[in-house]
Amino acid sequence: MIRALFIVLAVFLWATAGAAAKDKLHVSEKRIGDAVWLASEADAVAFLLNSPGECLRAPASNDERYFVEVGRAAFRSPLLLGGQAARGGLSCNSCHRDGRDNPAFFLKGLSDEPGTADVTSSLFSKTRDDGVLNPRPIPSLVDAGAKQSFGEMAPAPSLHAFITSAVIDEFQGAEPPEAVISGLAAYVAHLASDACPPTSTESTAQHDMEAVDRALAAAEAALKRNDRDAADFLLLAAQQELGRVYERFAPHRKAQAKIESLSREIGMLRAGVNENARMALVEIAEKRAEAQNLATFLHKRQAKSLYDAKTLGRWLAPR
Repeated sequence: MIRALFIVLAVFLWATAGAAAKDKLHVSEKRIGDAVWLASEADAVAFLLNSPGECLRAPASNDERYFVEVGRAAFRSPLLLGGQAARGGLSCNSCHRDGRDNPAFFLKGLSDEPGTADVTSSLFSKTRDDGVLNPRPIPSLVDAGAKQSFGEMAPAPSLHAFITSAVIDEFQGAEPPEAVISGLAAYVAHLASDACPPTSTESTAQHDMEAVDRALAAAEAALKRNDRDAADFLLLAAQQELGRVYERFAPHRKAQAKIESLSREIGMLRAGVNENARMALVEIAEKRAEAQNLATFLHKRQAKSLYDAKTLGRWLAPR
């Protein structure tokens, strides 16, 4: 089971771990992101090619928009949570797909049936461990911002307090930059039922590369606010988004090489954030342009990737 928790990390951290990560990529190449947390009876192809759709209400101001985008990137980042969750590749989005529930989620030792999780398990935190397997249904976070209190096991008076406690106590993560916590609170507060799309969202290379661009854009905005810690966090989040796309192009080595190259460049850019912010802003803009060009390249080759239903089905089929 411990091995199962660690296999996803190879993909999410390949860009920052140097030459050793290249070897680890081969360990996880038959795994695809959050499918690791998928119940055995679930339709993996349908799960991986569609998500329920993000019920994200449009922010009313530029300031709100900034924090929502920071929060969205953090919500999808495995390294936010720390500890076993980070090592296993678990993010907020793993349990709450697009901010909703996840009836197909299952992890032995944490779930007793699909769609449940024990948030008082020692698997992720000794602080919250109660020594009992007592999974609860994973709730949707849509309209959570309208509540008066947050959380059942350890109620908090505000979203900000609840999220801080979840990261630090529930998952034993390091305290992230303040902009990240505020961003997560803003993101969840903007999840509203009246903003839900009428249909599910198709998983495509273009869609996932948009998430890369949004993380880079948020990093750019953070640096303009002189928040270098948040900018660094968001650049890493962009690398992790690229890791997800990398997985889907496992059958296409040329595409993977281009994705890996861009991620390494973003990794080098992270070092420059603290050295020369003005130059880093120029380089982030360049990386956004490169990411957009890469998105076009990948879109044209999507039929040969794991974004294609037939290719994905063959890839997942037992041999």
